[in-house]
Amino acid sequence: MQYVDLGVNPYKYKKNSKRKKYIKFGVSALLLGLILYGGYLFYWPISQLIGEIINRPGIVLSFIKNPSGKIESTDGRTNVLLLGIDKRADVPFSYKDSQGVTHKNGFLADTIIVLSVGKEKDTVMVSIPRDTWVDIPSWENVSASSGKINSVYSVGNIQEYPGGGLELSKKVVSDIIGVPIHYAARIDFEVFKQIIDTLGGVEVRVDKTFDDYKYPIDGKEEANCSSGDFFCRYTNVHFDEGIQTMDGTKALQFVRSRTGTNGEGSDFARAARQQKVLVAIRRKALTFDILLDPVKVNNLFDDFGESIETDFDLTSYLAAYQLLKDIDVSNTKKLVLDTSKNSLLYTPNPADYGGAYVLLPKEGWGEIQKRVDNLLFPKIEQ
Repeated sequence: MQYVDLGVNPYKYKKNSKRKKYIKFGVSALLLGLILYGGYLFYWPISQLIGEIINRPGIVLSFIKNPSGKIESTDGRTNVLLLGIDKRADVPFSYKDSQGVTHKNGFLADTIIVLSVGKEKDTVMVSIPRDTWVDIPSWENVSASSGKINSVYSVGNIQEYPGGGLELSKKVVSDIIGVPIHYAARIDFEVFKQIIDTLGGVEVRVDKTFDDYKYPIDGKEEANCSSGDFFCRYTNVHFDEGIQTMDGTKALQFVRSRTGTNGEGSDFARAARQQKVLVAIRRKALTFDILLDPVKVNNLFDDFGESIETDFDLTSYLAAYQLLKDIDVSNTKKLVLDTSKNSLLYTPNPADYGGAYVLLPKEGWGEIQKRVDNLLFPKIEQ
């Protein structure tokens, strides 16, 4: 039999087979990596969902009742109350109930902002000063009373208002500004700092340069300093005019500062700064790189879960995200209720309020409600 060489090199065949094996392995590894990455990306909402079902079995019924996950609104607008609690700066809240018993648990709300989003994604932010004097309604076994609005959250928790402090805060704020409050969230400022650091900082425009020479040092707010040792309890913080990239510590100083120079020493100026940082957080949190980073997403969820209280239903989270995602932050309208010349608030005689500094509406709550309504539903001039 004659041998015919067909040109097949057995060594070359083995080499090609080995190369194909490596390519196949590489592709398989890449696919496995993508699957693991996707699994990790979606792990946190799934794990949180399971946790919610275990802790609150009623959530299953809420999915059945509201399968579309729509969020509440009135006249095309969804209104959210945001409360900031500054545990470092405030002494635990003391409150005497109708039986004369003093309660010392709870903290005062340092920030009170109503965020309203319309169906056209137009946004309005209204800041209410913490010293605003309000009527607190009665409920079972609790008589009606009056007090500063920053105490309402703690009163609701201590006195067991149906739904707690968040629900009572929604009721009181709704009564004074004349719009329904659909949702509320309470955040501790320390977590606010963690969230910004997790995001990698935020960009904030500082309107004017200022210093605060009396910014409290963490942990030394009530230190017993020797005579003349002013800086045993305080430090100086400085901000330059212009766009600044702030980490969590710097942003926290920016929103907490109460004794700044150059017109930044009032609660009203501080409220305007708080609005700026909230807009900056929203802008950064919804950027593409943050949403595709599973580590940051997971850390953010952990930060929020530890020290945030909210009455958003689990089924509404996706719809809320869609609502916030499309907001045009450059067109956000902002209102800070203050005591300037053309403002709607004034400061009455402290002697009439036990020596306390409080704020009241100049022309009644009706004028404030009218101002808010004009912001939410601008009248079209003919």
